[in-house]
Amino acid sequence: MKSIVYIAAASVLFAACSPDSEDLTLGAKPTVSFTAALLPTNPNKVALQNTTTGAFAYTWFNGGASPVSYKKTDTLTFTKKGEYTVSLVAYGAGGSSSVSQKVTIAQDMPGVDILKGGNMEAGSEAHWTVLNTGGPQTAITFTGGKLKFVNQAGGSNGGIYQELTVKKDVGYTLSANLKGGGANETWFEVIIGTTAPAQGSDYSGTKMNSINTWAGCGIADFDGELAAVGCDGLHKDGKITFATAGKIYLLIKGGCGGAGTFGPNGVTIDDVKFVEAIQ
Repeated sequence: MKSIVYIAAASVLFAACSPDSEDLTLGAKPTVSFTAALLPTNPNKVALQNTTTGAFAYTWFNGGASPVSYKKTDTLTFTKKGEYTVSLVAYGAGGSSSVSQKVTIAQDMPGVDILKGGNMEAGSEAHWTVLNTGGPQTAITFTGGKLKFVNQAGGSNGGIYQELTVKKDVGYTLSANLKGGGANETWFEVIIGTTAPAQGSDYSGTKMNSINTWAGCGIADFDGELAAVGCDGLHKDGKITFATAGKIYLLIKGGCGGAGTFGPNGVTIDDVKFVEAIQ
């Protein structure tokens, strides 16, 4: 009899401690949405505006498997042109939800010009060193926003160089504007080397591109991009990659033979750039 009483009492006590009804649901999942707009000032950046409701945490993806941001709203950078899938995962009391949309990048991000004083404007000479390559010195002057080479009678040679630091396996692009014409027995070269130039000694390295009257250019008038007017070199398109990181020397060198001439107005070069690609 006592056992029956105890069981009955326990049942009453348990019933008194249990709620009549219990809501075990976690709530609704977030309603996920966002807008993506290219920045007017930078077509490689996309402004993401999060318009999600019912969430307390966020994860962004730019097409890869790894998250790129955990901010509610952010701006993403895309260095290469192409179509990307941007995804947003939002987390709320009821779980997580996601949404994706396509973003189109029209162009590669412009690289960084690592050359200083390449515009040849006043003050540019502070970044360059004039090099005597042996024998009579070619006259090299900064004038009117250009670097001008004028030969000495009887033949001359000389150059101007700058030390740069490059990265391994990163693409670089050389560009420049050249103007001249009427040359004879003349060379005008852009060379890249890994050894420091020495005064009084000629310099050799990788000839990127050049005006070379023996190769057929420089005789007629020319005015344009080095890649278009040059005719002799190993990288006439201006593109080069280095197998090791470290210091290099970019040398602009010009000379002519004993009966040669740079032409009546010499050779000018300006807007020289050595652009490092964005990785």
